[in-house]
Amino acid sequence: MDRELPELERNKTIDHILKHPDKESKLRGHVKLLLLGTGDSGKSTFIKQMKNIHKGGFSHNEMLTFQNVVRSNCLSSIQRIFNHASSIKHRFSDDVMEQKNMIEEARELTPEVALAIKKVWEDKNVKKYIKNYENELQIPSSSDYYFTNCERYVQPEFVPNNEDILRCKLKTTGIIETKFEEQKVEFTLVDVGGQRAERRKWLHCFDDVDAVIYLAALDEYNMVLYEDGTTNRMEESLNLFKDVTGSQWFSEKAFILFLNKSDLFKKKIKRAPLRTCSYLKKEATEEHDVYEKAIEFMKAKYRSYYASHLDLFIHVTCALDEGNCKFVFESVRNTIMKLSLESGGFSEF
Repeated sequence: MDRELPELERNKTIDHILKHPDKESKLRGHVKLLLLGTGDSGKSTFIKQMKNIHKGGFSHNEMLTFQNVVRSNCLSSIQRIFNHASSIKHRFSDDVMEQKNMIEEARELTPEVALAIKKVWEDKNVKKYIKNYENELQIPSSSDYYFTNCERYVQPEFVPNNEDILRCKLKTTGIIETKFEEQKVEFTLVDVGGQRAERRKWLHCFDDVDAVIYLAALDEYNMVLYEDGTTNRMEESLNLFKDVTGSQWFSEKAFILFLNKSDLFKKKIKRAPLRTCSYLKKEATEEHDVYEKAIEFMKAKYRSYYASHLDLFIHVTCALDEGNCKFVFESVRNTIMKLSLESGGFSEF
């Protein structure tokens, strides 16, 4: 490719190659993407979606490995609610309190425990309690899904379905690589733990990275870290974003920001506007009560912490939405390849 082509003609050439990858042998090769972000930002869920989209999903045996994870998520979530209620001396209705001891003492999800959870979840005041204390409870955002499906989880023939797997939470420790081929290019997605204790392991992932995808959970603006119970999650994410994008390891790497959990964010700002959050009350106003304005506010906030000299590419995502993930990844793929072509590095593909 002539690197002296006029910009317009060059762009047309690049666009043509991206639209006809099979005709451009130089696009064959390998791309390594590093997924970073704080804990519970959705990295593992995004990886699962990529497996669904590009590797045909999970085999029967793989699905079976998630059985105990799903059951544990359900039980630990309801136990955490009761633990919190006890800490503030809150008493639920007599019907709920009748189930409390069995649930608190349970070590595994049994049919009896599942029935007790179902009875608790049918109490409207329990749902109200969760909404009132959502920023303190530290329960997974899919807890309501777990409670609704708890009786299915204890059936002898239970095999987790795709949604169960996407919604279940298993803390990532160490480094996990997922590889797949898409349009004659092999992609490697590297997922590392987002908790503070895991971040020291990130250094091992920096070699040969083509781009960094940073995930930030939009709904965490009024939540605190599980690790210390005091630090605002959004503040932690912003500071980490600044550190990562300003790192010498990534000085010439493309950065892609996923503002994730847009579905939860859209619902949450209706009952907890950004301006009511102590961390944002000096910046957010009534106009940010509207979803579209709130999204622009979040984009601007992360841009203000961006420390790289290169362009920042931002996508609003919902890792639970397969269609959204497919569309976003296609855009990411084209962005990375276009940047490589423009820099003359297309021979790597």
